[in-house]
Amino acid sequence: MSASLARLRRNWKGYLFLIPVFAVLASFKFIPFFDALRMSMYDWNGANVKSYVGLANFKELVRDATFLDSLGNVAGFTFAAVIIQLIVPLIAAVLVFHVTNRRLQQFFKVWFVVPLVIPSIIVFLTWQWIFAGEYGVLNEFLKVVGLESWTHAWLGESKTAFTSIVFVNFPWIGGINFLLYLAGLMAISGELFEVAKLDGMNAWQRFKHIELPLVRSQIKLILVLTLINQIQSFENVLVLTNGGPGTSTMTPALYLYIQGFSYSRLGYASAIGVTLFAAVLLLTWVNQRFIRDTDKID
Repeated sequence: MSASLARLRRNWKGYLFLIPVFAVLASFKFIPFFDALRMSMYDWNGANVKSYVGLANFKELVRDATFLDSLGNVAGFTFAAVIIQLIVPLIAAVLVFHVTNRRLQQFFKVWFVVPLVIPSIIVFLTWQWIFAGEYGVLNEFLKVVGLESWTHAWLGESKTAFTSIVFVNFPWIGGINFLLYLAGLMAISGELFEVAKLDGMNAWQRFKHIELPLVRSQIKLILVLTLINQIQSFENVLVLTNGGPGTSTMTPALYLYIQGFSYSRLGYASAIGVTLFAAVLLLTWVNQRFIRDTDKID
């Protein structure tokens, strides 16, 4: 009897509990994906029109100017999000971690976790109100401080719409990324900090030689999550600009939504979804291949 079979017989009860998990994943993740892969080969309106077209949908994607514009936009959104999420929550987590007053530290932890319980649609609608036209909060504030010449239709002008969407959720601290960094810092042995103190390390040296190397695993995870979230997200753009003005804020996921549910081109939308899956898979592989986990202090 092989070792694998023996292990299976010994732990069969534990594996039995995994069956419902895999059943749910298969029903709502794996089966729909393979179905989308199959339907990307069809001209399908989701109802009564369904004809096999092979790779025609993918060939059309290569020539689709709107889709190509959306790729450029999502690359910009993703680059900005990666820079923000790898730096800002980490700085906040380090600062909170080194707060000596336990009550104050706990207050900051709760304060930065609160955004997790607020529905994202509420956040986007709030920022839509802030960026609204002539009487939006931001424009009214600029008028009050004497900077009326700086006012814009922030979400209605191509030159400001992209930046405005990037600015949503400022100061970009609250949420799961902050907690991941904080958990990584709390897992570092206190003895290392004692040694650093005895060696006379200042805050920057301690961060560079101890804290940053030992949260590599969190950095790697956050990078993957940020890439996936940015490439797949569309609700923020849908609520704020609906991809406009023109295609200046269009993203592939939003374009998929529009093609599938506004124009009933479910086959073409499936082709977009398969392309996004391939992009996410490639970026995740690159991240896993070239970014090291936490292993040692340099």
